[in-house]
Amino acid sequence: MPNESSVSRFAQEAVRGRNLIYLAVADVVLFLIANVAYGAGDQHGLRNTVSNVTWVLFLLGVVLLIVFGIIALGQLIWRRGKARGAGGATS
Repeated sequence: MPNESSVSRFAQEAVRGRNLIYLAVADVVLFLIANVAYGAGDQHGLRNTVSNVTWVLFLLGVVLLIVFGIIALGQLIWRRGKARGAGGATS
């Protein structure tokens, strides 16, 4: 059994297709909440704070979506390269 770190196990679970879809949907919802809370742009107080917090969470979600998407793409390329290498070695 290979010795995997907890970080690599987390990365493998995080970049599964379903989890990426959930993250994308959550990101869209955060974007909508941030824009609705912002309103006309001249609000102060709680609405402005809610808008700012959800905007930061949205941006964090976008960064995570990009990072996990790159990891998933890298894993896909690595698996395909490994499969081709194994197939070519036996031929």
